[in-house]
Amino acid sequence: MKRTFISGLFCLTSFIGIHAQSAGNAVVASPNSSGNQIYGDAYGNQSFLQHNAPKGVNLTPVSMGHSLTPIKADVMINMKATSYVAVLSITQVGETIEETDSLMDVRLNNVFEELLKVGISLKNTHVDFISMVPRYEFESTEKVYSKTFNEIPSGFEMKKNIHVLFTEHDRLNDLISAAAKAEIYDLVKIDYNVSNMDNIYAQLRQKAEEIINEKVKSYTNMGFTLEAQQYATAQGSVYPMERYVQYTAAHTVAPKLKSKKMGIKEKPVEINYAEKNKTVYYEKVPYGQFDVVLNSDMVEPTVQFYLNLTVNYKIVLAEVAKREKEDRELDLQLRRAEIQQKIKNAGGSVNNNTTVMVRTK
Repeated sequence: MKRTFISGLFCLTSFIGIHAQSAGNAVVASPNSSGNQIYGDAYGNQSFLQHNAPKGVNLTPVSMGHSLTPIKADVMINMKATSYVAVLSITQVGETIEETDSLMDVRLNNVFEELLKVGISLKNTHVDFISMVPRYEFESTEKVYSKTFNEIPSGFEMKKNIHVLFTEHDRLNDLISAAAKAEIYDLVKIDYNVSNMDNIYAQLRQKAEEIINEKVKSYTNMGFTLEAQQYATAQGSVYPMERYVQYTAAHTVAPKLKSKKMGIKEKPVEINYAEKNKTVYYEKVPYGQFDVVLNSDMVEPTVQFYLNLTVNYKIVLAEVAKREKEDRELDLQLRRAEIQQKIKNAGGSVNNNTTVMVRTK
């Protein structure tokens, strides 16, 4: 019981300390949780999970060959979430199934009452049943020459998650306070939701087309004529929980050791390093790889949507393009005259109003 109390006290301290941020940390959650976990493991051991420093996003479209000149546009937009879903985890133990279920209902009712007090409607909550498993403990049996530990049932453990939907990020503080008053300290993760993603990508495509057209004008000003041959696109999104990285705020200097002297046996040296404080910060997708970033001055972590449009052009000199156009028109006239002559030879009549369909290459 003493160990449980210490662990719970640590959880409370960590839980209250995460007000006003939503990196999605799970204070005492399983490493196999679907959320992006920062602290803790399934046994209550506090540790920091390693995160690779996030880089830019992949904006490379499918290869379209090397004989053409690609012109591309990379655009991104920062979008504030339209809603959030916080996931709280509750663990309850009891000697019987009935007792465990009853105690769980009491804790759920307590948190619902606290949520109502801060203005969070119960229609925006959902209770997700996770598990109900038996618990075991060891009972020792001593004999004259031996001591035996036997595993015996000791009760049951129930786990449930509460999903809470809210639209204003500041309500996270109210949610955490309400949960703490109901003795719920495990915040698993925060999900960001963005509605109308099709409209967002349509806006990005329109902006990318404008950029492509502007770049084509620069070729035209230099006397080139561009003929579009192929195009490809790549798009995606990055959520805040994917963009948190860790760092250690400390600087360690190696101790100075005396050099060994001839004939003198040095004592073994043991170096004990202090535990360094680790923390995390939000690292947005870098702006440098984009032609345009819409809503670039957002302060809070946002969902970042990006799109690449690449068009492969065949570059033709203006004089060559004019000559090729004249050749195509002449070839079309000759083919039309040939068809008209075949109609006359077959006994038909052709005048200036007769329409002859000629398929061009």
